[in-house]
Amino acid sequence: MPVDLRVHDQPPLPRCEGQRPEGDPLVTEIEEKHGTPEENPAFWRGVSPLTHADRVSDPLLIQHGTADDTCPLAWSREAAAAFQEAGKDVVLRTVSGEGHTFGLKWAASMDVTEAFLARHLR
Repeated sequence: MPVDLRVHDQPPLPRCEGQRPEGDPLVTEIEEKHGTPEENPAFWRGVSPLTHADRVSDPLLIQHGTADDTCPLAWSREAAAAFQEAGKDVVLRTVSGEGHTFGLKWAASMDVTEAFLARHLR
């Protein structure tokens, strides 16, 4: 099933302010090479998982901490919605109060991952 064209026509999301600070060496290196999403939308659209939703053939598990200050929760919600609209099997699990690496709930997130893989690996 082809992915909804709406996904392809979306401009890439700009780097959120809380993601990595301006001047971060990694951000600087990437943006010097590829530009910002606003400067080089074709590159950023090409590396976006939303662009390739139609290629997904296996179930997806997305886990996201509600206090993540590295990657906005909205991105995971948007991705899950796009994969669902493309007819893909996707589970979005939010981890209440946790950041990007789930802190004290990391072990529980790995239990969820292990159970998900046990259900879906052949």
